[in-house]
Amino acid sequence: MSHTGFSDLLPDFVFVPSQSFVMGTPEHELGTLAKTFGGTRESYREESPQHTLTLPPFAIARTPVTNALFAAYVADTGARSPLIWRGATPPDELRDCPATDVSWEEAQRFCHWLSAKTGVPYRLPTEAEWEYAARGSDGRRFPWGDGWDPARANTRDGGSGRVMPVGVNPSGASPFGCLDMAGNVWEWTASLDAPYPYRPDDGREDSDIPGRRILRGGSFANPRGFARCACRFRLAPTVCNEFLGFRLAFSVV
Repeated sequence: MSHTGFSDLLPDFVFVPSQSFVMGTPEHELGTLAKTFGGTRESYREESPQHTLTLPPFAIARTPVTNALFAAYVADTGARSPLIWRGATPPDELRDCPATDVSWEEAQRFCHWLSAKTGVPYRLPTEAEWEYAARGSDGRRFPWGDGWDPARANTRDGGSGRVMPVGVNPSGASPFGCLDMAGNVWEWTASLDAPYPYRPDDGREDSDIPGRRILRGGSFANPRGFARCACRFRLAPTVCNEFLGFRLAFSVV
């Protein structure tokens, strides 16, 4: 399949400049999170300490990879099709929804394939890039601000109860214009599960090191606390289910 055969399926990208931002949650807020969203103070410990990072500039997809785009990959490579399709191609009602039932390893292979097809070095965003793109430089709790609004995200709190097409909640946009970063589907990042403070040079971005990988954003089946920009989740890189998807990124320097 030629590049022109699926170029219209590629997502739009936003440029994220190099600027300091705060990552994680201050330790003094952990108790408040537990009272607000459930669990215990220790449930949120992995988000601390909050720290400041400055990343090189990068580009990140405005929306996750859709089933329509993933279908081009499946057709071209003979890769496994997601079970939710119930066949070799996605049903029409799922074409514009995020590709799910995709493991971290499969997402990596997709990125390699798309890079070879287009000449653009696509990859998964790192955990830090994802959080910066979601919350901006002001440390907001959700992509749109600190207050919860069920109309801005597809979660268990007032959502549809099922996966929805990408970009269906434009009012939930992040400061950079990224959509669907709260709810709908969990998104794989490139990063290994490792404690804070986040250090990009400590091996956590090595794709060859075995271990659980971080997901971000929450899904339609999760309550709103999982849709917070700072929430961290992790799974083995071989896990795939109907709640897991991914978006693309690439470096610009």
